[in-house]
Amino acid sequence: MKILTYSTPLLNQNMYIVEDKGHCLIIDPYYDETVGKLLQNKIVDMMLVTHEHYDHISGVNQFKKYFGCKLLANAKCNYNLQKPTKNFSKYFEAYYEFQADLKKPDFPFESNYVCCADEIFEESIRFQWQDNVLYLKQVPGHSEGGNFIFLNTSMLFSGDILLDENVPAAKFPGGNPKAFAEITLPYINSLPSNLVVYPGHGESFILNDYYGYNDKKE
Repeated sequence: MKILTYSTPLLNQNMYIVEDKGHCLIIDPYYDETVGKLLQNKIVDMMLVTHEHYDHISGVNQFKKYFGCKLLANAKCNYNLQKPTKNFSKYFEAYYEFQADLKKPDFPFESNYVCCADEIFEESIRFQWQDNVLYLKQVPGHSEGGNFIFLNTSMLFSGDILLDENVPAAKFPGGNPKAFAEITLPYINSLPSNLVVYPGHGESFILNDYYGYNDKKE
C-alpha cells in the first residue's frame, strides 16, 4: 500500500490517494488533468471526505463522472455538501480577496458548488477495503460535518481539525470551540502517540509532536 499526497491550488489543501493492488481510495477529492494522469489505469473504488468545505470537496462531481466512484460521508456532512453557504463555495472567492498573502488560483471557482454522498453513516462506520480496515468517526469542532478517517491502526487523515501548527481548529463559521475542547481534544489525547497524522494542509507528522497533544496529555 502507498499514500500519495497531492497539494492542490485551493489553499494548498491536501488530497490523498491511497493505493493498494491497483485500487484507490480518494480522500478530500480535487480534480485536474494532472490528477487524471496520476490515476490512469487505476481503479478508484470510493471517495471519502474529512469535512464539507469547498477546498476539500471540489472534485467530487468530476470523480463521479470520470471514475464512476461513490462518495461516503456522514449525515451532517452530506447535508452541508448540498448547501453553497454551508460548504463555503459561496464565499470562497471573497476569502481570497481578504487574504492578501494568498495567491489566487488562475481558474474560476464554482460559487454555487453542490455535491452529495451516495452512502451515508451517522456517528461512525467501520469497513474493510482490500486488506485494510477503515474507521470513520465524527468529530466536532472545525465544522458541523467533520470526521477523522483512520486507516488500520497506524494512520489518521484528520482534515483541518488537527493540523501541525497552532491554528484554532474552530475559528471558521460552523466551528464549535466548546465541543472541540470538551469532546474532540480529549479524544485526540486518547489516541496512540505514534499515530501518523495526514492533515488537510501541511506536512504529515507524528501525533506526539502535535502541540495540543503534548500540552494536554498527562
